[in-house]
Amino acid sequence: MDERWLTYLYFFNVEKNYFECHEFGESLWLDTGRPEALKGMIQAAVCLYHLENGNIRGGYSMWLRARQYLLPVKPEYMGIDVNSLIDQINEVFYRVPHGWRDKVVSSNEVAELRLPEVFVHIMDPELMRQMDGFSPSE
Repeated sequence: MDERWLTYLYFFNVEKNYFECHEFGESLWLDTGRPEALKGMIQAAVCLYHLENGNIRGGYSMWLRARQYLLPVKPEYMGIDVNSLIDQINEVFYRVPHGWRDKVVSSNEVAELRLPEVFVHIMDPELMRQMDGFSPSE
């Protein structure tokens, strides 16, 4: 498995550093023929980055685009459960007040919503083994 994918998953699930997810995901995307499913994964991370920083408008807009790339994907993509990710992010935006979808608010206001955490669920046992104790190279 490409280390950039492992690093994307590490930053998504462990560090919750969605900016870094974007960086590693984009590098992998550019080198692998720009697959639409991976583009959706990158955009999913970007939408969460915007959301946690209070840019609800940008986050929701990015999620709508990401979801269009992810919906046609098989339930398991690169060893992960794509349907679970879609369901989790849909749930997050369901809990964001509808009137905020075109707004930018403070990150404190977002934190006060106590939105559920989103995780990329790993389905492939070999990928799970590789992720066990994984730490990105410096």
